[in-house]
Amino acid sequence: MLLSLLFGIGPGKAAYADTVKASIIELSEIAIYPSRSAFASVITLNNSKLSAEVPAKIKSITAEVGQVVNKGDILIQLDSTDYNLALQQASANLIAAQSNLELSKKQLERAEKLVSDGFISSERLNLRETEFTNAKSDAALRRAQYNVAKRNVAKCSIKAPFKSVIRERIGQVGEITTPGSPLLHLSDLSTVEIDAKIQPRDIESLTLSSVIIFTSSGIDFPVTIKRIVPVVNEENRNQTVRLKFIKSQPSIGSAGTITWTTDQPHAPTDLIVQRNDQLGVFIFEQEKAKFFVLSNALEGSPAAINLPADTLVIYQGQHRLQDGEFVSTASD
Repeated sequence: MLLSLLFGIGPGKAAYADTVKASIIELSEIAIYPSRSAFASVITLNNSKLSAEVPAKIKSITAEVGQVVNKGDILIQLDSTDYNLALQQASANLIAAQSNLELSKKQLERAEKLVSDGFISSERLNLRETEFTNAKSDAALRRAQYNVAKRNVAKCSIKAPFKSVIRERIGQVGEITTPGSPLLHLSDLSTVEIDAKIQPRDIESLTLSSVIIFTSSGIDFPVTIKRIVPVVNEENRNQTVRLKFIKSQPSIGSAGTITWTTDQPHAPTDLIVQRNDQLGVFIFEQEKAKFFVLSNALEGSPAAINLPADTLVIYQGQHRLQDGEFVSTASD
């Protein structure tokens, strides 16, 4: 909808001598929905290096670089001979301690019956009670030793902590492991995210956007926001945004850009003028030019405009207008 506008003399407006040609248009016909973009990269929350928890000789390594493994898969098998022997010894000690506990319990029960009948002294009963307490403590100690030995045997099978891809094989068959020394480098495939650095002024438009695309190597991947870090980085003055893939995803470490189109209408750059050190647009309201301030506008960039779609906006001649001046249409 285009209407030619004239400033100045018209029917009922003889008091206004100056005339300026201008035009108005509905906001819906001139508003734009600009795209935004930012650099981003694919990361994983767990980029781990597996190490042994016990010293032992590496017996076998079933994981190879590039291989995808599932949670619980055995990746490295250590020689568990010594730990199995320790487990057998701990098991035998536990059985003996449990037998001694049972015997001590029976002796205590018999002593309690005999002391009530007056056949033994209370001192003898106290001795049996002490023996039972010691036997119970010894059984608990032997069970703990057995559990430790059992865990050490289990630690000889190094398993994948999550679904992952093997990135580097560090350990070698035949080497003696040192607790804490890395043997495999792997990346978690179940916690893949996109790390993007966004200008604070673009956070709102990103949040309101219904479609966000991550592009890497010419391939588009639809993504959605997972979380926004509510802190501005002091070094580069941006905010970190984490996004997640909706369907397929590229390889971990891929670099690219995220692109989104704001769902909020924006005033084009050539529509925006400056008055009293403020940027805004002129709208046509009750035969007057009204200056509408765009609070988030930046010079040389489209600015979000929060007005109804049928608002009449002056798009020609606005550079000579002042707030409150009368505007007459060609039909006046």
